[in-house]
Amino acid sequence: GAYAFRLYRNYNGSGGQFGDVSISAASADQSQLAIYAAQRTTDKAITLMIINKTGGALTGNVSLAGFTPIGAAQVYRYSVANLTAIVPLADQPVSAAGFSTTFPANSITLLAIPATNLALEPQMYLPVILK
Repeated sequence: GAYAFRLYRNYNGSGGQFGDVSISAASADQSQLAIYAAQRTTDKAITLMIINKTGGALTGNVSLAGFTPIGAAQVYRYSVANLTAIVPLADQPVSAAGFSTTFPANSITLLAIPATNLALEPQMYLPVILK
């Protein structure tokens, strides 16, 4: 349980945090694969918290709008595969259109996508997970 909260406040053990400015995000089925997004004011990175609430793996197409990523996303996961740690994973390649990946059963995945210093407009909608 505590590790789920650490994903928001110290996901990498070095003070890495979920963003502090909320950004709109939507899932095709929030009851199964929920998504939350925020931008960090310190470095303008876009952070995504994606929660697979089901007992099976789900593949999601994450679409991005309103900004261009400037590199691959760092990925951290807390899941039933390891209930004693937040596990750093290989970086996720991200294009301007987004990316597709599989989220394991009963998992919480945090992605930190580096972005330019451009601030997002208050009513910009990003990312969207489509099934």
